[in-house]
Amino acid sequence: MSQNKERPHPFGGFSFTENERLNYRVSDARFQELFADAASTIHRMELSSNTYGEFLFVTLSRGGQQKKQPVTFYSQGYHEYRERWIHKEWYWYRANTYPSSLAKEVSREEAAEMLQQRVDEVSGWVTEETQTERGRLFEMLAELTDDDGAISEMQDLGDDLEQFFGDLQ
Repeated sequence: MSQNKERPHPFGGFSFTENERLNYRVSDARFQELFADAASTIHRMELSSNTYGEFLFVTLSRGGQQKKQPVTFYSQGYHEYRERWIHKEWYWYRANTYPSSLAKEVSREEAAEMLQQRVDEVSGWVTEETQTERGRLFEMLAELTDDDGAISEMQDLGDDLEQFFGDLQ
């Protein structure tokens, strides 16, 4: 097997690559592939907020004989701490597996329409460069740890961080 080729890893039927599992992220093209695949069941599509901003959340599951492991993807929104639009990639996490959360299904047509509406809505803003040095620092820390860890690091730096960014201006 080539060193450049990543082996898929089965996770709830999604076969994430090692890189996708390590970064909890897939490209938009990969998400579109999973989203459109008839093997994926769409359980939830919702525009909602979390600590980092407002995003489109999409919960999919795959499976057959094995127990379904739902995954929630989010993208198509502005990440407040990274100070940039998240639209070329989809972050993912394990969704809860309560039977009631898997009982609801969203039709492919309705889901595709909701997705396209959000992409159209965001497309006017994503061309704007919004990331500052502070946002780049946060993103670097988040890539080394995770977003929660980066928030803690930025808070720990406190006044030193303000001094550093003051010196950059």
